[in-house]
Amino acid sequence: MAEKTENVSPWVTAAQSIAPEVQAAAPEPEPSPAAEEQPMPFVAAHGGAGATAWAVILDGADHGQQLPANGEPAVLVARASLHGIDAAKAAIAAHGRAAFSAVLIVPASPGRMPRLIQNELKVLGGAVPLVPAPWVPGLLIKRSALSDFTDVPAKDLEKIRTALSTIKGETK
Repeated sequence: MAEKTENVSPWVTAAQSIAPEVQAAAPEPEPSPAAEEQPMPFVAAHGGAGATAWAVILDGADHGQQLPANGEPAVLVARASLHGIDAAKAAIAAHGRAAFSAVLIVPASPGRMPRLIQNELKVLGGAVPLVPAPWVPGLLIKRSALSDFTDVPAKDLEKIRTALSTIKGETK
């Protein structure tokens, strides 16, 4: 069978002949940033949960009470109170477990939590991994946007970062 070369444009023929040379000279495309390089999203389960302060402290992205638009699992932030735990349960029920990589539990007061709160946290922990935050009284008297990683004791900060990175690695 004879090839039909009469309908082929001379421009197409010319482009096909130089295409390998142009591709060889083209710069390598830069890799897109990996998911680990994106700031971890923090979502507040309720007002006053501490999501803004902890997002600043942990170099995350504060999303208020809205889930990230890209569908990435977020860290849900809730106070260790009945109101906070109920709000976290409601958020998980509304959006599903997959929407949250963990729940950062922010103490409502210093010292040991009441047994009722401990029991409710066990129930919540059955749905999503819990990461306890330390009691940091200095955060109560500081504007959230002015919070800093130095406000939290280094060993506590390292525990939180390790727990969140481990959980984030498991959810990939």
